[in-house]
Amino acid sequence: MKKEKIALTKVKDRPATERKLIAAVGEILKEDGYRALGLNRIAKTAGVNKNLIYRYFGDVDTLVETYIREKDFWLSDNKEFPEVFAPQASKEQIIVSISDLLQNQLNYFYNSEQMQHIILSEISDNSKTLKRLSALRERMAEPFFAQTEKYFENSAINFRALSAIMTSGIYYLVLQSKKNEAINCGINIRTAQGREMISKTIRQMIEWSFNYKETIRES
Repeated sequence: MKKEKIALTKVKDRPATERKLIAAVGEILKEDGYRALGLNRIAKTAGVNKNLIYRYFGDVDTLVETYIREKDFWLSDNKEFPEVFAPQASKEQIIVSISDLLQNQLNYFYNSEQMQHIILSEISDNSKTLKRLSALRERMAEPFFAQTEKYFENSAINFRALSAIMTSGIYYLVLQSKKNEAINCGINIRTAQGREMISKTIRQMIEWSFNYKETIRES
């Protein structure tokens, strides 16, 4: 009976310990960035034995990936995505939904120091984990483009290219502003007014692209 009680206690503690370890990843990211995420540092920050990382997650990379999947704007359980992907959505609904998603991405990324470190590391580090998660974002985007491409058949607009410019532009604007306190084209997105200017223009670009009338000219 005593052995059974001990076993039950360990099982009961596992979810709490996992949350401590996941939270420790976020804390370290915020303080010192992606490269500081080592086995001993995570265990010490969480206040648990480092062997539990192997027992519960298999390795450090899987633990870090678990954290990123929870926190990344595009990979987390975002409740707005189904509305964008819905087959019955009208053009007007899609315009609003895409605009809202990109505006929310701007605000979320601006306020998440942890994700700022993650994206910086995706750019500068040769990490298999970050490459895998970047590829996952790409795969998740395909249903989105499948839903929108019908609006751009024979159009002079390349909506994939436009989306790439907007999403990567959001990352760059925020990172440049946060890391170097930079002002870009006279716009300071560290101010609410600056972020509103970018947010408003995102919506305008989406509206323009969907309503642009010029078609591809045959050569």
